[in-house]
Amino acid sequence: MKTKFGVAIFFLIFSATAICCIPAQAHNLWLNPDNFYPSVGSTVNIGIGWGHKFPANRVDQEIKKDQLEEIRAVDPDGLDVSLEKVSVKLYRLKIEKAGAYVVVARIKPGFFTKTTDGRKWGDKTTVTNSIKCTNFHIRTKTVIVAGGADKNLGHAAGQPLEVIPLADPSNLKNSGTFPVKILFEGKALPKADIKATYAGFVTEDVAPHNPKKNHGHKHHHPVETVTDDQGRAELKLDRAGYWMILLSHKPPYPDLSVCDEYMYNMAFTFQVR
Repeated sequence: MKTKFGVAIFFLIFSATAICCIPAQAHNLWLNPDNFYPSVGSTVNIGIGWGHKFPANRVDQEIKKDQLEEIRAVDPDGLDVSLEKVSVKLYRLKIEKAGAYVVVARIKPGFFTKTTDGRKWGDKTTVTNSIKCTNFHIRTKTVIVAGGADKNLGHAAGQPLEVIPLADPSNLKNSGTFPVKILFEGKALPKADIKATYAGFVTEDVAPHNPKKNHGHKHHHPVETVTDDQGRAELKLDRAGYWMILLSHKPPYPDLSVCDEYMYNMAFTFQVR
């Protein structure tokens, strides 16, 4: 049975005018299939989520047509398959084989620089009075397990920062664990911070009596862990529903005269039944 997850409640939550408007707390991009576990012969609607809240509880503005640089899918045989574009915020995938379909997407990368005059768009070569420059890359991935088979589940899509599921998410149960491996540039990433949240989770106020500290609140996630020396981790999931894994990695930029750091933000969505 199809869920009403992606199309009904997910899309864009960020009030923006273009990709240049990523704020200080960089947003996440995510994919919202309306059925993570479809039957062969069906069609899956895949919505595009953008922002901080999971799920989006309102639609501020649709994603701009020039924001999304790529969305693509790989079938259970490792072959590229086409996605039908319905709109800038919705795509469709025809399920023709049993196994795992890996779907990835990314927005256009860019630079922003903190200066003595505030945040400006561009690197150190294009702005003055720079304090710190960031080259951002924001991507997402999901795996759709079709026909009860997990062939090609661990396919690496070649993303700079990538989540590889080590177990079939269709078998995940409430109070279970989800093993994953984190890759950076195709190699295991040790000691990587992993955060995960579920649809409907409400962030907690941790400093209500001290508004000067942490600005009165701090973002929390119901699951937080760190990868081991092999880039592996187990996420303890305490409920059924729709989940999103969040990663952020900030290696140094190779030419400090241009920029100071990369920022790779990655989101991986899945369902616990």
